[in-house]
Amino acid sequence: AVVRVLIESTDGVKNWGTIGVSENIIEASWQALEDSIVYGLMHMEGR
Repeated sequence: AVVRVLIESTDGVKNWGTIGVSENIIEASWQALEDSIVYGLMHMEGR
């Protein structure tokens, strides 16, 4: 079975969500977490 993990994140001002998909729940969770951190870091450069 394929697992989909949704992580909702915030920096206190902006909210975003990321999704990880895999047959392995840990891998799916890692993908979603990594994407969330990268997105957050890329969008805070202007602050």
